[in-house]
Amino acid sequence: MACARRVAVLAQRLFTTDHRRAGPLQSPGPGMGRAWRDAVIHLEQPDEWLAELAKLGETRTWEAGTMVVTEGEVADCMFIIHAGELRALVAGDGGRVVELNTLGAGEFFGELMLSGECRSASVQVTARARLTRVTRSEVERVLALRPDLAFHLIQSLVDRVRTLTRTVGQLASADVYGRLVGLFDALAVDQHGQRVVPGPLTQARIAERLGASKAMVNRLLQDLVRGGYIEVAREHIVLLKKLPPKW
Repeated sequence: MACARRVAVLAQRLFTTDHRRAGPLQSPGPGMGRAWRDAVIHLEQPDEWLAELAKLGETRTWEAGTMVVTEGEVADCMFIIHAGELRALVAGDGGRVVELNTLGAGEFFGELMLSGECRSASVQVTARARLTRVTRSEVERVLALRPDLAFHLIQSLVDRVRTLTRTVGQLASADVYGRLVGLFDALAVDQHGQRVVPGPLTQARIAERLGASKAMVNRLLQDLVRGGYIEVAREHIVLLKKLPPKW
């Protein structure tokens, strides 16, 4: 619910942005309503709006293990991902780290800076990444002049809230094994006639995604291997047959 409220605040800010901040460029004025209605026509490709924003920022490469943003710090920019992989995480009770999700090329993070609050999560590079950093002032400026971009940003935020709500619901209603099954189902892809969970995905990473202990994850994986349900390799996990609903 907190995330949904922040999205609502952000949407309100996008609609009420003071266009005088835009500098020498003029506000779209009365034509804004028409531009909003024609947003889908302006940006035919789903990722085109990100490409437009990326033109305003600075691009650089980040190495694996680097923390790009930290939970609780002042939010003054957003990032667009061109290549690599990152993970969003928050600090749990007792110093435990809980991984919220993974991010890859064509995605973005840090957009909630527009709500005027601090970072709600940390984002760490897990595979060498190329990112574009766009400052808050530049994002506000272009959104004031391009309501079609604001439309796509809001739509992306709505999709994220839906995903987060579903994830939290699963965490609240399922035990650790149920969450493990849900995670494997979400990550699995078809490779050469097999269902494979791509990696590397360490037991520690799985534990962070499930909000469980590493020892619990280790026990469950060993039980599933002995039962002939999975095969654990260094780079992936093969789902040999459908996992049972209960364990």
